Amino acid sequence: MAAALDFTYQYAFPSGVVANDANAPQLSLATCDADLANPYFFEGKLRRPRQAGEMLYVLSDVVRTHFFLPRPALLDPVLTSNESLLRLEGFSGCCGVYARVDLPECVFEGDCHGRGTTNVDFNTEMRSALLRLRDDEHVEFAVGADEVVLSRGGERTVEKKVQLPLRWIKGFSEVQAYLPRLEVAMEVAAPDALRFLRSLPKSSVPKRPTFAISAARSIRASQREVSGAVPIHGTHRIKVFEPLLLRARSLRIWVDHDSGASGWEVRFDEGSFFLLISPELYRGFSGEGQVLSALANPPSDDAVAKVRASLKWQSELNANALGDQLGLQSAEVVGALAVLGSRGLAGFDSESGNYFHRELPFDLDKVEEMQPRLGNARKLIMAGKISLLAPASGDAPAIYNVAGTGTTHRVRLETEGAVCTCPWFSKYQGQRGPCKHILAASIMASDDEGGAGR
Repeated sequence: MAAALDFTYQYAFPSGVVANDANAPQLSLATCDADLANPYFFEGKLRRPRQAGEMLYVLSDVVRTHFFLPRPALLDPVLTSNESLLRLEGFSGCCGVYARVDLPECVFEGDCHGRGTTNVDFNTEMRSALLRLRDDEHVEFAVGADEVVLSRGGERTVEKKVQLPLRWIKGFSEVQAYLPRLEVAMEVAAPDALRFLRSLPKSSVPKRPTFAISAARSIRASQREVSGAVPIHGTHRIKVFEPLLLRARSLRIWVDHDSGASGWEVRFDEGSFFLLISPELYRGFSGEGQVLSALANPPSDDAVAKVRASLKWQSELNANALGDQLGLQSAEVVGALAVLGSRGLAGFDSESGNYFHRELPFDLDKVEEMQPRLGNARKLIMAGKISLLAPASGDAPAIYNVAGTGTTHRVRLETEGAVCTCPWFSKYQGQRGPCKHILAASIMASDDEGGAGR
């Protein structure tokens, strides 16, 4: 059975579309606040109700779907509110697809009344109502209700207790390691993107990847890999946003060529829908281990603490500006934000190239305990099973010996990437993060150089 954490979602009321005082439809999202504080975040009139409804519906579709096994998903999207936008994030049940909806302030006629992150209830009635929204309606968007306080007095509370899978928590941490590596591969007009999606194979279990290839100003699918092609493992994973292209402006495609992960950004005149798919259909982001290097060699505790204290629900955190403000080097700020991202305290927006502040609605203080590879690396060091064979000298890398069961593994800390002789590294070649031996060697090397913060 997969590891899980018990977490109780408490909603002040069922989400839905209800009539307000003027007898007009109001989209009302019930929220869950882990601290049982007032859940009131935002209210305002939607300028384009149909577009927003469809974006939220597709996000809900992703969260409800397990893309390679027919399993139910019991997770609700996470919403972050600040003065600039409402941002909703979620994972598929298999954790191999990450979806995000960004609704900037221009989408609404209204003001943001609060900052924070919370869970949002997307029940069956809510999903049906989202599809019925029309642009000629007066639709207001309210997240929570100011007169309702969770778990107080006799107010009605809808409770839904679920086991929160560990993979979902780790997935948010891992995605923040992938997103900064994405590069724009191509951008095409929405009609061209729609034709491309409709041409994709319908099989949900492909034997080989399909490739998206730029063709003049359009895009086409190919079974052959060429220079600049974007691999797609499981084309049904991106077909989920097909309905959005009817009203979108363009589709921007991102790719991390080293791993094969790709991002699919449906761009509207106001707002966007972003989808990140894992390098392979059967690979969930939660098991990747991309964040391990940042956790193994973080900046100093002082740098992390300074950056943490400066987080105030900003929609953009610029490393250079933050470094000037805090008296830190830009690299220290980036490192601190990567660590905070692994703890659920920051996300990353590939378009702006900046992190943003949000706090997942559960305790992630012990996030490192969820990383067995990192824990095992520290155990190797404590047990004295790692030793320096040859220090780094000029272009020659540092070499470490790590005692294993009946054998000794050798780690080379190459500039372009560490390598290890263990079977795990031989199988994955670093595609799923460093092995425990490389982690142990990198920690030792950092300590030898006077690394702080451990």
